Amino acid sequence: MAEVNKIRTDKKVSTPEMIVDLPTTIDDTIKLQAETLLRDLDVNSTTWSSPVDNVVIWRRRVRSRYNDDLGHWEPIPERIDRENYAMVIIPAAQFVNLVLAEDEANLESHVLRMKRHFPNDTIIYLVQGLELWMRKNRNIRNRQFVSAVRSGLELPDEQHPPPPSSQPQQQQQHAPRRRKPAAPQTYVDEETIEDALLQLQVLHGLLIHHTTVPLETARWIAVFTQHISTVPYRRQRDEANDAGFCMETGQVRTGDGARDTYVRMLQEIGRVTAPIAYGIAAEFGTVRRLVRGLEDGGPLRLEKVRKSVNKEGEASERTVGQAVSRRVYKIFTGRDETSTDI
Repeated sequence: MAEVNKIRTDKKVSTPEMIVDLPTTIDDTIKLQAETLLRDLDVNSTTWSSPVDNVVIWRRRVRSRYNDDLGHWEPIPERIDRENYAMVIIPAAQFVNLVLAEDEANLESHVLRMKRHFPNDTIIYLVQGLELWMRKNRNIRNRQFVSAVRSGLELPDEQHPPPPSSQPQQQQQHAPRRRKPAAPQTYVDEETIEDALLQLQVLHGLLIHHTTVPLETARWIAVFTQHISTVPYRRQRDEANDAGFCMETGQVRTGDGARDTYVRMLQEIGRVTAPIAYGIAAEFGTVRRLVRGLEDGGPLRLEKVRKSVNKEGEASERTVGQAVSRRVYKIFTGRDETSTDI
């Protein structure tokens, strides 16, 4: 019981529950690096034949079930459940080809295939190397611009020096062969690619993540594994927080001891400053004594309590006053469970 009720919103605790299924079509470099990173996280990885190339999915070893009535996790016989996440890894060149394709093998058709095979999953498109491709694409545009400018500045034919007509026959035979000119590269309008990315997010509601090299792709497989491992526990915590007021550790600074916590609690009341809180704590050392004092003395019991000038409780000449006394009295002695006074 204690084991299954550990705080599993910590990814270090929840990650070893995960099993990562890597597709058989994934690049060998990514596969080897991902397996190494997952092994370091105590995560098992296997391979599977994905209906769509390069799709990573996740499974979980489930050993507990949350009991809503009792408000805690209970151990159950271990089973393996499929997580509702599917991540497809697409190199930049393939992504661009999908965007530019005009036949059935286009990006729209790829998305529909993903949704058909993974209808209940949150689909993630991990595009590798698109930033590098964008830089190369801009270089093509710049070269084309420079070439166009130079072609417009060429000299007329009569100003070009005539080519040498007399060369030894032997030199002509042994002249080095010139390489064939490379095929001209085509510039792709960047707005077309950006529009495609926007459509994936806005029209299809998919998640998109970018990486640069295979090592980064493998690292993000591990990062997504850690994040997905905490999802059910964070969801259950959020639902519990919605049912009642609760804050995570660290959002409110805790006291160094019982007295410091008592003083900080008093300062959460509106208009109760630190000098007033220390003065009240000096007069009534505990919450129980404060409540009894207010019940016996009435709404103005704290009116003449002197404020404190320091943490040691040294009193000053100024007093708490009637307004603050009535506010504290109403909060500590009120019986209205719907009251929001503080």
